[in-house]
Amino acid sequence: MTGDNRERNAREELARAHTCLDEAHTLGQAHLPYGAASRAYYAVFHAARALLFSAGMEARTHRGVVAMVGEHFVKPGVLDSRMGRLLSRMQRDREDADYLAGAVFTESDAREMLTSAGSFLAEVERILKR
Repeated sequence: MTGDNRERNAREELARAHTCLDEAHTLGQAHLPYGAASRAYYAVFHAARALLFSAGMEARTHRGVVAMVGEHFVKPGVLDSRMGRLLSRMQRDREDADYLAGAVFTESDAREMLTSAGSFLAEVERILKR
């Protein structure tokens, strides 16, 4: 991955993150908490990929994204550990929202995930502006 590709890929992933967050808000406003939870996770996921691309890295799986962000951004203190835990938790919550028949997501849960996703995106943007 070249420097130009890294920057372009990171920008594209961050734009995708914002689109996913907008979609999550729309679903939340439509009283669809499962969909809002899922799209909020994807906002965080794409923002995390932007971080990885900015450093010339790419993970092949969702769990790989979580692990690589932890190793290369949380562990060295670039990304706050709370954000690392948030990424991991939201990944599990998204799987529950999409696949676990007994999972319950309320509108309050969805609002919390939307707020958390917005915080994660803001933190990633802060890091990428350095």
